[in-house]
Amino acid sequence: MPDQSRNHRRIIPAVCLLALACAGCGGDDEQISEQAELTPEEAGVTTEDFHWETPGEKVGLPAGAVSSVELTPEELWVVAEGRLYRSARTDLAFSPVDDSALPTGLERVEFGNGVLWALGRGAAYSADLGSSWRAARLPDRDDGDWTCFGADLLGDDAYLGTDGGLLHDYSFNPRGNAAFQLGEPLMGNEIGHRRITDVCVAEGMIWVVSPDEYGFLAKLDGEIGRWTMVHPYDPFNRVEVSGERVWVGSAGLGIFRSDDGGGSFYEVNPGGDWKNVNGIALGLGAAWAASDGGAIYYPYGEGQWEFHGVQEGADFGAMADVAFDEEANTAYFATPQGLAVGVKEGPPAPDPEAVEEAAEEGAPGEEGGEAGNPAEEG
Repeated sequence: MPDQSRNHRRIIPAVCLLALACAGCGGDDEQISEQAELTPEEAGVTTEDFHWETPGEKVGLPAGAVSSVELTPEELWVVAEGRLYRSARTDLAFSPVDDSALPTGLERVEFGNGVLWALGRGAAYSADLGSSWRAARLPDRDDGDWTCFGADLLGDDAYLGTDGGLLHDYSFNPRGNAAFQLGEPLMGNEIGHRRITDVCVAEGMIWVVSPDEYGFLAKLDGEIGRWTMVHPYDPFNRVEVSGERVWVGSAGLGIFRSDDGGGSFYEVNPGGDWKNVNGIALGLGAAWAASDGGAIYYPYGEGQWEFHGVQEGADFGAMADVAFDEEANTAYFATPQGLAVGVKEGPPAPDPEAVEEAAEEGAPGEEGGEAGNPAEEG
């Protein structure tokens, strides 16, 4: 079980949407408070076996800011200066993507459950890894265009996180035309629709986050069709889910991480600019996060946090996003200075579950004796 030192606080998640009216009225629900700060020095900054690369214009990207990065099975996708670029993973050489279906004001690119999304003032999606695009039809809005931040789908249900709430299409066909609608406010009509900055689907659950003063982490159980407010009234930027791991990046509260599918969370507050977390990428053996202070790395099995950026003399500014190529042990970061590539030398961190399974297979049998150590046998 993760440690519960002064910098790691265990949080029991909040309650069903129907009970939100009672939030703050006592009981077991607890609003998250400020934590003792974990500075990079206290965390044990590690710069060995790690280096930065800044490919920049030499690989076909503009000199300005990169706002989003994403990996598909064969390619790296980047949003730079409001334009979409693509490159093979193996040898970076970017080319711009031009398609009339792509939205204006492009800010983010997302890939999940076989669909690639381009998000900005509107949304476009691709079922063939970017070879062709379709523009999503969004509901009419009196105060202008919808600005989209996150997208994912569960079966035939597709969800878009926007500046005006969560949009859905319950009969989504990635190779056909999509029409999204606005549902009921997740926190009730009194508070109204909130800005939704990320959507992630895994293990039959739909997770969404909101970063404002009425922000929240919420999930929808796809089987029962009911929303639950896991953490109401806290500002969250991004959410990433892989198996039983649920990691949430917050605006000022650091990282919330769960190893039991969201049953309970540990709050890790690094302090300073590191506590503003704007992107998360989970692998089988380790995770990366993009923060205002730089890059954060955490190998699950070792339990040791690493902070990278200014420690190596590389001040990239506030990082906006991260994508993790675990096989290559390489993380890609969107920064105001362009694309930053962080490379960990050596093999990737092992999957602790795989290590545990291997240990169990080699455990002593009922007859006794240490399995897997022939030198001690006989």
